[in-house]
Amino acid sequence: MGTSTFTFTRTHTATFVADNIRNQLRELIKAASLDPTKLIDDWSVLGSAAKYWMETGYLTGVTIEFFYPGASRAQHRWDFDISYGGSGVDGDMWVDRDHIQRTIAKAGKPPAGCIYRVILTCLPGRPDFPGMSSTEFKSTDGLISRSSGTAIATQDIMAGLRYWRAA
Repeated sequence: MGTSTFTFTRTHTATFVADNIRNQLRELIKAASLDPTKLIDDWSVLGSAAKYWMETGYLTGVTIEFFYPGASRAQHRWDFDISYGGSGVDGDMWVDRDHIQRTIAKAGKPPAGCIYRVILTCLPGRPDFPGMSSTEFKSTDGLISRSSGTAIATQDIMAGLRYWRAA
């Protein structure tokens, strides 16, 4: 009888969380009847930045905003809030794929005619990452925020899910 162990490093867990956030963002975009091609095209930079800032502990959130072109106000918004407490269980890595579908059913979809963008939020002092620049969130006036629990978990990183919809 032999024993074996497998150690997950922050690099492994950051990759797992970043990849699964991308997958869930794609589901949100498709549920809004929009084309996820822009997300997929932009993910080489967004995903690399998200992974890097998770590895270093600077990433605090990934947000997708749905808004009318040229508008300063969001019509709908989803936040993946990142925490570094994790489950604390060695080798624990899971994503609740049904969670996003249940939450979409509760939150509804953005109105027709909206476009989307993805924003990464970091702690102050984060190192720069090539291809990334500062921006401001769209206004959430008229929207209410609801937390819907944990969507992705690893031993050291978790992503909670929160949505914003019309009040």
